[in-house]
Amino acid sequence: MKKTFILTVTALSLLSTGVTNIIINQPTVAQASSKKYKAVNKDLKKELKKDRSYADDDPTNYGYAKYIESIKYTGGTNITVQVNGAFKDVDDDIKDDVMDHVQGLAKMVLLNDGKISGDDAREGLIILINNGKNSIGTSKALNHKKYSWN
Repeated sequence: MKKTFILTVTALSLLSTGVTNIIINQPTVAQASSKKYKAVNKDLKKELKKDRSYADDDPTNYGYAKYIESIKYTGGTNITVQVNGAFKDVDDDIKDDVMDHVQGLAKMVLLNDGKISGDDAREGLIILINNGKNSIGTSKALNHKKYSWN
């Protein structure tokens, strides 16, 4: 939803005084971000869908995708991962493995799309992991390749 901002400008001149209304359409911050990252998020969605298609035939490499509903790039080295309900029921070691695979997929896409550098990829991504509206985990602050589970 676009917000419209009305700026009231008072114009003074030597001959007359008047008020002029100027209407400017500006997207909200959330809209600007979604548009700004639309292409990379589309690429993340496409790659996740591709990995899901291989999950039954090669669960060792692609089985992680069964737990992931979406991966969204939110800027910098940040992504938000939406997981399904089955993810909450697995051991932390499996959760870590799933997020390692998510990191691999997301780093590949973000590098290819020019959103992160090779150094950023080596350090890992900052990940917020959600199940619905509930935050269930994050990557650790000092080592983004390790995770904290709620």
